[in-house]
Amino acid sequence: MIRKVLMAVAAGMAAAAVALPGPAQAHAGLALTVNDDGHGNVSVDVAWADGHPVTETIAGTLMATGDVQVGPAPLTRLPGTYTLVYPRPLPEGTWQVVVDVALPAIGRCAAPVTVGGAAAKPGTTRCIPSADPIVAPRSSDSFPWLPMVGGASAAGVVLLLLRRALRRSAVRPARR
Repeated sequence: MIRKVLMAVAAGMAAAAVALPGPAQAHAGLALTVNDDGHGNVSVDVAWADGHPVTETIAGTLMATGDVQVGPAPLTRLPGTYTLVYPRPLPEGTWQVVVDVALPAIGRCAAPVTVGGAAAKPGTTRCIPSADPIVAPRSSDSFPWLPMVGGASAAGVVLLLLRRALRRSAVRPARR
């Protein structure tokens, strides 16, 4: 009876390890919002599409194309926020800004930005993910069998220890 219970628990642990979704799958991808102040300062708010804040590491780049090209340049996360910033203001002109985020999931947002002049005003462009978000691979995704092997190994160790304990506690007949 105990063996059946332990085997069921081990099978459940292995199935749970394999079936757990990654962050992007659990939150339906990333929603990026590109903000500019009209003076060349660009920031990007990164959130999960379901509205939850991103607490994981965020890695992103910015590329701006106008009369010249700026970037691709890494974006810096403001401490304690889910906002990435480009550290320098863009020069005066009309720009097409493209932000790519690679972690914790893959996201992209393109926004028109006008810096200086009469047409310059603050702007916001929100990009929501497609219905089927592209997910940055988790470390175990490179080896999809790894969670199964880990779960099976853990279950094997538990069963081995239980078997050993049952043998030691079993009443043995006295020798004659």
